Amino acid sequence: GKSTLVNLICRFYDVTEGSIKVDGVDIRSVPVADYRRHIGLVLQEPFLFFGTIAENIAYGKPGATRAEIVAAARAAHAHEFILRLPHGYDSLVGERGQALSGGERQRISIARALLIDPRILILDEATSAVDTETELEIQSALDNLIRGRTTIAIAHRLSTLRKADRLVVMDRGQVVETGQHDELIERQGAYYRLYTAQTKQLDAIEGRVSGENSDE
Repeated sequence: GKSTLVNLICRFYDVTEGSIKVDGVDIRSVPVADYRRHIGLVLQEPFLFFGTIAENIAYGKPGATRAEIVAAARAAHAHEFILRLPHGYDSLVGERGQALSGGERQRISIARALLIDPRILILDEATSAVDTETELEIQSALDNLIRGRTTIAIAHRLSTLRKADRLVVMDRGQVVETGQHDELIERQGAYYRLYTAQTKQLDAIEGRVSGENSDE
């Protein structure tokens, strides 16, 4: 499924049949280190290591200047909360960034991806583990990140993918539909069923919340 797709695109594994091509070039013909230099990855659970905030942002570009790090943090909407930390960009974070909230960790991860300026960006459930308010902040940061580059966004929350140039629907490891949002809705296939089911769920939740508020 989607995890296999991410692993193959990032060349954590190579395909045993067929090929994956970027700009018509089989990615296996490019040295792994050179290829990965052009890949940015933002995961559902971002990886942070023991070190300073600045070191975590500069992980993919060790020689980055402080000005470059700050610029990336600003674009990721992380600068403000970083300045509130005891030592700002020199504040230490523990393994996995346990001292930070989920939204803060994700914005550090987005700043890291912005700093390396990748040609291909992969977003793997990048906003699924945060609350709605934090999701809006992260989505704004992602809008800065995806501009001007090829972006592959993987998500079960289909409302976050409506603006995609091309949607690919997978089921049990197979591609079952491709197209834009409006096209797939018109076809009333797998995407339509998933999207309408999620929309009904959200409407039901909003209705319950509205009812509870009116009772108060």
